[in-house]
Amino acid sequence: MAARVCHQGWLVVIACVLFINPVGCAYALDEIVLTPGFSAQDDRYAYPYAILKRALESTVVTDGGYTISYSPSAMSRKRALEELVQGKLLNVHIAATRPEWESEVLPVRIPVLKGLLGYRLFLVRCDSLTKFEHVQSLAELKSLRVGSGAQWTTTEVLRKAGFNVVAGTDYEGLFGMLDIGRFDYIPRGVNEIFLELNSRKERYPGLCVEPSLMLYFPTPSYFFVSPHFPKLAARIERGMERIIQSGEMDLIFEEYYGEAIARAELKRRMALTIDNDLLSRETPFDRHELWYRP
Repeated sequence: MAARVCHQGWLVVIACVLFINPVGCAYALDEIVLTPGFSAQDDRYAYPYAILKRALESTVVTDGGYTISYSPSAMSRKRALEELVQGKLLNVHIAATRPEWESEVLPVRIPVLKGLLGYRLFLVRCDSLTKFEHVQSLAELKSLRVGSGAQWTTTEVLRKAGFNVVAGTDYEGLFGMLDIGRFDYIPRGVNEIFLELNSRKERYPGLCVEPSLMLYFPTPSYFFVSPHFPKLAARIERGMERIIQSGEMDLIFEEYYGEAIARAELKRRMALTIDNDLLSRETPFDRHELWYRP
C-alpha cells in the first residue's frame, strides 16, 4: 500500500530552498487546509489526498512550494461547504458533486476516483443474505430498506429514484444501525466497502458484502476549492492534467484500488442502474480517459 497522508500537524511538502528550486522560490507557499477522517478507521481520504499531493508536486517548478494542514475535526458535508465558502478552516475538499457545490465553490472537474464510487456493492448482515438472493430488478431492490448518510449525495440520488432510504446522521453510526437491523443494506463504492468492512470486522463480525448484485449510478467526486483561492484551483487542475497525461494517476489508482476492484468481480455481478439527476452538463463524460470502466 502507498504511504498514507498524515492527519495531524503541518506537513511541509516542498521546502523553498533557493539553490534547489530557484523558480519555485519566487512564489509564496500555497497553504492547503484539508479535513481529516471521521475516525481512526476512516481511510477514505488516503487515495484522494495522495492524488492531490502528487498534483501539487508536479507544479512546484511553475507554481512554487506548498504546505498541507488539517482542520481540527472532521466536517459534515453541509459544514464543509460552509467552511469552503469562507476559506479559513478549509480551502480544499473532496466530495461527490452536486449542484450547490458547483455553484458556490470552485470545482476541479476531473473525477478524482475515476467514477469508481458509482459502482455500489451492498454491505449487509450475513444472516439476511437470503433477502437478496431473488432480487432481479430495481423494483425488487427498492422493496428493501437502504441506509445512507443524511447529507450524502447518494441519499438524494436514491430518494429521487424511489428507494426506501433510512438516513443516519453519523457515519460510524450507520454500521451500527445496519448491525441491529434498522435497514437491510448500505450501498458502498468499490473504493470503500472492503476497507470499511475489514477495519470494523471485530466490532461488527456479522456484516459482509453481498456477493451477486451491484447498483450503478454515475458519481464523479471532484476537488472543490474555496472561491477565495482561484489560483490554487487552477494549480490543482493543471497538476491533475499532468499526472493524467504522464500515467501517474492511473498507477496511483491501481495501487490503492486494484485489489478491491479484483475482489469486487464486477463483471459477474447483476448490474442495476439508476440515473443521477444531480450532475451538471459540464460533467466530463466525453473524456473517456477520466473514467474507470469494468
